[in-house]
Amino acid sequence: MAVSGLQAVIWDLDGVIIDSAQAHFRAWRRLAEEEGWKLSEEDFRATFGMRNDRIIPLLWGEMPPERVRALSERKEAYFRELVRQNPQGLALPGALELLQALHEAGIAQALASSTPPENIALISELLGLQRYLQALISGEMAERGKPAPDIFLKAAEALGVSPSACLVIEDAVAGVEAAHAAGMRCLAVTTTREAEALRQADLVVPSLTEVDVGRLRALVPAS
Repeated sequence: MAVSGLQAVIWDLDGVIIDSAQAHFRAWRRLAEEEGWKLSEEDFRATFGMRNDRIIPLLWGEMPPERVRALSERKEAYFRELVRQNPQGLALPGALELLQALHEAGIAQALASSTPPENIALISELLGLQRYLQALISGEMAERGKPAPDIFLKAAEALGVSPSACLVIEDAVAGVEAAHAAGMRCLAVTTTREAEALRQADLVVPSLTEVDVGRLRALVPAS
């Protein structure tokens, strides 16, 4: 049976729906300072979008899994503290409007983010994301993190939609690679990376205010 074009949109969270880069950087920097480690903004930007269990060994060397887990939990607790302190302006321009428009168009939507489930729950509560999304998939639910396709394939499975009928919205290089590895089209937003770094995406835009449902449909033609 032929696939009738776009049937589902799978959203990343950080840098796509919410402007969280600064809060994440501040949380990582606090952790690094407490541990006596160095963390440059370049280090942060290069690893943004990856799972913590990959970021920590990349930046500060191999260590026991339980140590990585403890550090990750501390960092995410710092992040949630910062978000609760300043929830205003959390949503990026055009994100909630596009979520609403896709919902009204009857297109299934899921969130698939490397961020822990506690972060997803907090953001969903603050922004009311459950109104639009049929599935919430965290990095902990996937065997491998981005750029492996696992998290996006899990989201498609949860929605009951073929990967070829899905469009991913991402802001990270690892996310674009994961989307294509999953056999999905990808829209990239230049909120955290420059357009050149995201050139492998099927469409690159500076803001979600630049796109509407029709433009997303055009990225996933009927087959």
